[in-house]
Amino acid sequence: MKIISSIKDWWKNKSGKGAAFPLIGVAVIVFVLTVAVYFVAAYIADSYSRDNMLSGWGYAYTDRAGAVPSGELRIFNAQNPVITEKSVYKHNLYFTKTIHPDDAEKTFVMITDYSPVKIRVNGKEVYNNHFDSADYVGNCYNAIWLEPSTHDRELEVFMKLPYSVRFETYLTDGNPAFQPNAGMVIGLGLFAAGFAALLTLTVLSIVKRKPRRSLVVAGIVTYTGVAVTMHILPEVTYWLNNPIWLRILAIPAQLSFLVALACLSSRFKVKGKTMIALGFATGISIVSVMLSFTPLMVKLSLALMSILCLAAALFTTQTAYAQMERRIQYASPVFVMCVYLFMTILFAGILMFNRQRVLYIYSVTFPVLVVAGMLEYICVADYRYHQKNLALQAQTTLYGNTVEKISRFIRNMMQCADREHFFETAAEETKTLLVSFNSANEAVICAAAAKENGVFHEYFHQGTGACNYELIAANSDRSGKNCLLYETYFDFILRDNEKAGAVLHFENVSNGLDMFFGSMLETIYCGLEMTYENTFRQGSGKSLNVMFTELAENAEIDNGYTPDHLEHVYQYTKALCRKTGMSNDEAEKVALAAKLHDLGKLAVPKYIINKQGRFNEEERVIINSHTQFGYTILSAFSEDAMISVAANIALYHHERYDGNGVNGLEGEDIPLEARIVTICDVFDALTTERTYKAAWSKEEAVNYLTNQKGKIFDPQLTDLFIGEITAEGD
Repeated sequence: MKIISSIKDWWKNKSGKGAAFPLIGVAVIVFVLTVAVYFVAAYIADSYSRDNMLSGWGYAYTDRAGAVPSGELRIFNAQNPVITEKSVYKHNLYFTKTIHPDDAEKTFVMITDYSPVKIRVNGKEVYNNHFDSADYVGNCYNAIWLEPSTHDRELEVFMKLPYSVRFETYLTDGNPAFQPNAGMVIGLGLFAAGFAALLTLTVLSIVKRKPRRSLVVAGIVTYTGVAVTMHILPEVTYWLNNPIWLRILAIPAQLSFLVALACLSSRFKVKGKTMIALGFATGISIVSVMLSFTPLMVKLSLALMSILCLAAALFTTQTAYAQMERRIQYASPVFVMCVYLFMTILFAGILMFNRQRVLYIYSVTFPVLVVAGMLEYICVADYRYHQKNLALQAQTTLYGNTVEKISRFIRNMMQCADREHFFETAAEETKTLLVSFNSANEAVICAAAAKENGVFHEYFHQGTGACNYELIAANSDRSGKNCLLYETYFDFILRDNEKAGAVLHFENVSNGLDMFFGSMLETIYCGLEMTYENTFRQGSGKSLNVMFTELAENAEIDNGYTPDHLEHVYQYTKALCRKTGMSNDEAEKVALAAKLHDLGKLAVPKYIINKQGRFNEEERVIINSHTQFGYTILSAFSEDAMISVAANIALYHHERYDGNGVNGLEGEDIPLEARIVTICDVFDALTTERTYKAAWSKEEAVNYLTNQKGKIFDPQLTDLFIGEITAEGD
């Protein structure tokens, strides 16, 4: 079974070893706490109800229904439970007790395990619940009036045993036809609370014209209230005594687990097979229970229902684990709840077959409410996340508009021929970008200095007052950062031979700690650093190709990776280009251009690139935009042949051969260079360890490429690449 192999993978895979087993431990803790809460509550409840129990009954088994046994009777009380007879012929019990005189009217109540019952008082039959016509009944509750009397009364109970011996009796006041208990109050309370929440949220959804996932949680609570109430009904009234009510009223409580599993599964977009499995389990369970006409058939149908629930829980758990491996948002808490439900279903099944009705209904109700609580927590988190993303979406558009200006900024900075012009242009261009991001930055002022002969010489000053460049350089050395960001000011430190060579200081910044603003400043710094190095460092004068390659390597380091990825992509790309028939010079040009495929990630906020969990829709738009960002930066320098190829690779390397990629290009409409780099980039990413996954083996990566031929990858190029990789391994 797949789940078994998945469990084995947990130990082999670092993400599984580090995530799955601790989560299973959390589920076990929650399960243990659930059981502990019940026993504490049961102990408290027993201390209040023990005094009302009617004890001291004489009893005996009989082999014929309605027969009065001869001989000595055994005694049944709180200290001496009924002894179970092993004989297959003795499925009937006879109880008798003397009721002492009482001047008040009382109700005698007896709770059984769906047993047909006949009651006699002083030899006269006063109650008959299908005793002569059915093997089992639909109610557990039986009751009669006991009128005031000045004499002792002999109470006799004849009871069939379709399932197990359950004989709880007590005297109380009130109507014998209906005696509500705590379980009924809890069930009705859950129903009322859930239904009120359902109505309120429905109205809000209509008024605000948007769905609310809390409706699902309110629906679960409402359903649970109905299920508990229906399950308790046989314990509080004898109206529902037809045998069919046992089958009808047993279904909602049993299906509570499947409802909870379905709601957990609904958290995932890929849920077709899981929902079909849950629907199948639900349908088979209902049909099997409704077609049960004998006690044995009822037992078998309930056993089948429990097995199907377990299978559904196992299947849903595997789905949750698969989503967790894919870093789907909220997959971890859903996985915990699935494991928790699996253990609870197993526990509830054991209780059901041991006829522990009170503990069984608790084990159904409480865990489902725990799941509802978890789902509500996720709904609230989703809502807050959505509110946050509304602002994020607006900033995304603004941020994307600045990328083109950043590429122009880099070009303008590269035109600077002397230090004075460099610092003046840097100050003006940076301020222009700041204002385009937020008009409040019109008030930004700047100062700039470069170190000459060990002393900072100020080249540009715009009303900032005295600026302590030595202190700024010392702070940079201490923190190891070259871009120091604060709420209302920031500093750029440009280095010569690992030492601070120049400082640009900006003040009166608006909201300098905004995550997008900070990412934009880091991108601006990269452009400054590149142009400063090329123009003023001793021994520089590097070509545009080399500068962009170094910028791409810095982007890899900033994103938590190493430049090795770019080198591997370069090697794979050159080899595959040669396989397609390109000349060595042409293959070298494409391979060098391939190194710049992710240059656009310079303009993506680092918190998004390094995020461990699943991207939300807004974040996915931003991360996918790195292709456009890279193209925008590189296309500004398209007069260079290699940079021109790199711009196309940057824009199209996330296209899919089937047309479902970022820009929707299909097949050979995607530039050849981009199709080549797509294969090389994915292969190296799969075979390299990342923060969120272990490295795949070469065989696993080759199998993936093979399976995705014609979907993600060009089939012919994929075959050429696999042939090259396989040949290297021989």
